Amino acid sequence: MARYKYYSYEQGVMIPVNFSTQILPGTIEHTINWMVDNRIDLSGLSKKYRNDFTGAPAYDPAILLKIVLLAYSRGIVSSRMIMKACHENIIFRALSADSMPDFTTIASFIRDMKDDVKTIFTNVLLVCNEMNLLGGTEFALDGCKMSSNAAKENSGTFSDLKKKKEKLESTVDFLLKKQIENDTDDFHAKENNTVNIEQRVERLVKKADRIKMFLEEQTPKLKTRSGESQSNITDNESAKMKTSHGVIQGYNGLALVDAKHQVIVNAEAFGSGQEHDLLIPMIEGAKKNSKAIGLGSDYYKGKRIIADTGSFKEENLEYLSSEEIDAYIPDQQFRKRDPRFLTMNRHKNHVDKPYTQDDFIYDKACDRFTCPAGKILKYSVKQKLANTEGRRYISSRSNCNECTLRNKCLRSDKTRYRTLYVVEKYFDRNYSEEMKSKIDTIEGREIYSRRMGIVEPVFGNIRSCKNLNRFTLRTKSKVNIQWILYTVIHNIEKISRYGTTV
Repeated sequence: MARYKYYSYEQGVMIPVNFSTQILPGTIEHTINWMVDNRIDLSGLSKKYRNDFTGAPAYDPAILLKIVLLAYSRGIVSSRMIMKACHENIIFRALSADSMPDFTTIASFIRDMKDDVKTIFTNVLLVCNEMNLLGGTEFALDGCKMSSNAAKENSGTFSDLKKKKEKLESTVDFLLKKQIENDTDDFHAKENNTVNIEQRVERLVKKADRIKMFLEEQTPKLKTRSGESQSNITDNESAKMKTSHGVIQGYNGLALVDAKHQVIVNAEAFGSGQEHDLLIPMIEGAKKNSKAIGLGSDYYKGKRIIADTGSFKEENLEYLSSEEIDAYIPDQQFRKRDPRFLTMNRHKNHVDKPYTQDDFIYDKACDRFTCPAGKILKYSVKQKLANTEGRRYISSRSNCNECTLRNKCLRSDKTRYRTLYVVEKYFDRNYSEEMKSKIDTIEGREIYSRRMGIVEPVFGNIRSCKNLNRFTLRTKSKVNIQWILYTVIHNIEKISRYGTTV
């Protein structure tokens, strides 16, 4: 008969644990412990406590910050899971000195950090600079779009939300009528149906009242050009964004990254999927950070900043030029001009391309264009657009409505007729054309190709290694806290790997 080693669940064992010896030098927890104790200013967090003479003792904010940063470094996002780790994981117990805060305490601590998280970020960035982790010559800017704690089904324009409320109310009326009809059924069927209907009615009434309250308290969100942007009744500061995985309701976490060791020099979350209006706030924020750590607000003058096509905008390029920043930002058509991609259409499914201005024939004598369908576009008006001046030509609505080539010519079914804008001259400098010429050079294409190697690994680390696949908080201020804390632990990892700590 087989023999097994003896074991008994009745036996006990006493294991002496010294918390200080559990935090080994060279580990991320050791760096977090050293940074919080020696280099991070927590005076702002300490001022929030008012229990000097009355009230229960509070958890030290240094302990709570250590717990949160260690949890984020290990991909633990939920405050409940952080609490569980403080009970079960010896490293968490050692770093927190056996403190076991409740998940509500952890969640409240994160939500209430607000401006203090920016101080923590600059404190860590200062250490990165002191340890020579910043190259200070080349930077890359990009955004990472992630879902927030709000469902996109709760989004819509005010008219859409009103229709949704009316539909819910009509459904409630239908269910109440059905409940009255069920009163004639037998007792058991009536009892079961009544309970189910009452529960459904209660849920629908709550949804309708929630939409009604939102419509009364909020105002429609306007687009930058025209029309109305969609609001969200759960988190109205979030936005619908197009990603490679479909449309999400969330925030766009932006980061400006130094090329040397991929240290993040500025980070902020925005409730906007479009990045053309976010470049200037990010650069201004980076200038404030550089000034805070003693590098001066002119630190980025003469430096190189690389951004994606989403930041290509005349105002952005003019701003970068005024700041004397060597920018490399391509337009959306730059790959079509790249000689390395001349044969790329051979490997694509051949689909009819929409008509461009080159497909229209110009009659100089009559000053008009003829479209591919043989219709005439007449001169309409002389127009100024951005920093250009040109002539506008339009077709008649009747011609376009009856045209068989409409789908190839017009942008959408809502477009009424085709127009052409012919640029005659540019005013002052044309920063867009200058940037196109700059990017189209061999050197420009080579420099822009570095962007992915600088900034994309940062997002890969935060999303894959740190498990931040979605923001768990609501409103921009709270989401921004979570995003900056993740960038802080990213920078602390760089200190742990490349820097020197005591």
